[in-house]
Amino acid sequence: MKNLKNTFLALLAITLVSLSACDKKEEAATPAPTVLEIKTIADLDGSKTTGTGGIYFSLSTGLEVKGADTLTNKWDIKFRRSSIFVNSGTSGTGTTQAQLVSNIFENLSTAPTDGYKADATGAPATAGWYNYTGETGTPKHVILMVPGKIIVLKTAENKYAKLEMLSYYKGNPNPTSAAFLDASTRTPSRYYTFRYILQPDGSTKLN
Repeated sequence: MKNLKNTFLALLAITLVSLSACDKKEEAATPAPTVLEIKTIADLDGSKTTGTGGIYFSLSTGLEVKGADTLTNKWDIKFRRSSIFVNSGTSGTGTTQAQLVSNIFENLSTAPTDGYKADATGAPATAGWYNYTGETGTPKHVILMVPGKIIVLKTAENKYAKLEMLSYYKGNPNPTSAAFLDASTRTPSRYYTFRYILQPDGSTKLN
């Protein structure tokens, strides 16, 4: 009887150890949630661009695109003065498309599945991300971001991204500061600061 009891206890211990090992394997096999990286690009310098030129940028590499690559689908967006163009339609040979969405950057968790546009003559797909104050605004003749306007893109690789413009001026100055309000001390324009998230797996998840 004693031997039988000992055998039972041994089998029970082995079973419990096996179950514990299985649980650990299952836990280890469960992938951790993917944390999407927010990339911030500061002072991308477009101050010297002239004519139809611009600053070409790849969302996938996070770098400026130059030379012959500007004639390919290796770039996604182009900055020229106060316009942002996408690589499609009248602006490029690629298939990147975009739309402007009213939302908060942190709250926009899912990209729309439709509504994307290519650029057309006089109608960039991203139009509406800024206000120009003109002669009557305060301060006069400046480009100010429109709060809650997010550019959502679908790249040539069918990857979704969200992008928020933060500043049109060097150093991302406070637009209500005395230095900015005074045109003589305001930092130069055509320095683009923005942040974005690119979803690498092709899903519409943006958080």
